Amino acid sequence: MKRILCALCCFAATALAQQNTCPSLESGVEAEVLRVRVAKDDLGAFRAVGDKALSALRLCPQSARLWYLAARSAEVLESPSNGQAFAAEGGLNRIVADALSHAPSSAPAATVAARVQGSSSLARKALALDPNYQPARRALAELLAKEGAIDEALRLASAKTPSGPMHLTRAHVLLAAKRPAEAVAEARKIMTPGEPDELSPTVEMYRDKQEVLGFALLDLQKTAEARKALRAAAAAGSVAAQRYLAK
Repeated sequence: MKRILCALCCFAATALAQQNTCPSLESGVEAEVLRVRVAKDDLGAFRAVGDKALSALRLCPQSARLWYLAARSAEVLESPSNGQAFAAEGGLNRIVADALSHAPSSAPAATVAARVQGSSSLARKALALDPNYQPARRALAELLAKEGAIDEALRLASAKTPSGPMHLTRAHVLLAAKRPAEAVAEARKIMTPGEPDELSPTVEMYRDKQEVLGFALLDLQKTAEARKALRAAAAAGSVAAQRYLAK
């Protein structure tokens, strides 16, 4: 009985320590998030967010916000680092799997997982968790478009409140639907750098706009304009544009 009481006391003390420590650790990570928006080195700022979030999660494994920030940082850094940014922590797929396991009710974490895994069912789950979370709506629309469900994708991506990210999603869906002229028109509505609807590198919307614009212009056989857009996308980090130009 004495041992049981001691174990219970230790458990209670640990829980109390986490309760007092976790808000402070989360605040420290949020300070790094604020720096992302003004940093000249976006990728370095994301690395700092990811490192701090993963470190804090050792003490605060139930923090949905920290799991999202860890997963999002790993997602952003996956291509620029050739998958090595968080290799010591198991890499992107491990971090995403852990985020889903520890924060199953987090729409942001599920949205990252949906994009990483290419899963429309996960994106649908994320949107069900928070119907107002626009990144989940956009992720589902783009994944459905890849599956050929164009009508549903366009309904999801209706730009009732026009925003750069949603125009970008509509451009992707229209390109997948083989409607390149409409995709070009939609892409040209995007004002860059624009205001992202989730934590993102400053260059992301510009890069993705130039990428979808380039491929849509290619479909329209406007090769000179297309290559100009794709060169801009490639310089901003688009792997798809880089691969096309390397052919």
